[in-house]
Amino acid sequence: MNIDLLQNALVEFKVSFENAVTTAKFKEKTYDNGQAAKTALIRSQRLIMLIHEVVKKSIVEKLKAKNIKHTIFPKIGLSSPELKISGFIKAKQQDVVVLFDDDVPTPEIITEGLLAGTLDKVGKKQSERSIIIGIRSQMSSVSNNFDTLMERAFAETLNIRLRLPKVVMGEVYLLPVVEYEDLDMANNTISWKSGGITVERYINTFVGISGCKGTENKDDLYKYERSALILVDFRTSPPKLFRSLDELKKEDFVQPSFEANFDLLSPVNFAEDIIKAHKERHNMGAG
Repeated sequence: MNIDLLQNALVEFKVSFENAVTTAKFKEKTYDNGQAAKTALIRSQRLIMLIHEVVKKSIVEKLKAKNIKHTIFPKIGLSSPELKISGFIKAKQQDVVVLFDDDVPTPEIITEGLLAGTLDKVGKKQSERSIIIGIRSQMSSVSNNFDTLMERAFAETLNIRLRLPKVVMGEVYLLPVVEYEDLDMANNTISWKSGGITVERYINTFVGISGCKGTENKDDLYKYERSALILVDFRTSPPKLFRSLDELKKEDFVQPSFEANFDLLSPVNFAEDIIKAHKERHNMGAG
């Protein structure tokens, strides 16, 4: 991932988030308090779209460097249209989809499974030869929502892979290592909760749901080929982006004895790694 682009996006993320809280305003509208303004900002998707753009630009940059013919949805600079990929249980709009070579959305009627008789707007062959990436963030109530968030990530891979076993999937997840304090936002004040989130728990979980080598092994069905865990300390200006396990240890967000392969999750090589996984599975395009 282009780290310069990501760092710039995180600066804008912090400024927009904190400005909404301290002014109780968003898009020229004044809210009852900073908490309400922050909620409106989050629901608008404006903040997470900053990360969408970084992901798209980073992938396109690497594909162009390798002279790999592709089409990305939505296009850079746009938030729509998102392609709706039909899985085993349901069809769902995906944050980022990359089609390769001359593949274009080719609608067809699904003839088997739970969605038989419904329209696949992209086409099974085109979908299975694509890269699909989900992009999410959680800025508050991180610990309270852990189980729900992980179940969702697990279910989304299974839904798609049960119908499209050869598709390449990625997950990008933004988390603050220290959460903003929601209670003070009601007073238009920026503060942080004492202590950090359980970083080790998130690292272990994302390592466990990443690294799919192929679905011939049923144990890999629920895994992404590559995840990116974007861990950020928003208390600093500019925000501190953690690129390695050593950096997290130096700031005491993980124990000195904690061992995990954070290289599997670092955003640094996310674009390169997911393109490599696609190349190994489908061998499409030049490069």
